[in-house]
Amino acid sequence: MKYLIVFSAVIMIAVSAFGQGMGRRMMYDQSNVTTFTGTVQSVDTLTGRGGNFQMIMLTVKVKSGTERVHVGPVSFIEKEKFSFKTGDAVEVTGSKVDFNGSDVIMAAKVKDGGKELTLRDESGRPLWARRGMR
Repeated sequence: MKYLIVFSAVIMIAVSAFGQGMGRRMMYDQSNVTTFTGTVQSVDTLTGRGGNFQMIMLTVKVKSGTERVHVGPVSFIEKEKFSFKTGDAVEVTGSKVDFNGSDVIMAAKVKDGGKELTLRDESGRPLWARRGMR
């Protein structure tokens, strides 16, 4: 019984960390929110451990160079009927965080043309976690 309680606690912590982004190193930081515009240079799909989920990562050309933008799960983006392609002019609002030793922007909102994709609520919580999507 003791092991079941410990195992359950470990699972709850792991699920909570996943809901924030892909681990504790990628926590959304409301004090570090920025908005910028640029042009999509590349759209990459990252596969999570075990291959059970896919995330979209954009490389956006800005005046000072490039920004890597962690958008969210492919399934959530598709459900919202949103897509990205090279050459898109975008406006990104998000938090700069450390991702495997590199700075990335965890997007809260992305505007592409006349459309807006909202990815996080006011507290930074991912909308896909609230809706039970991964």
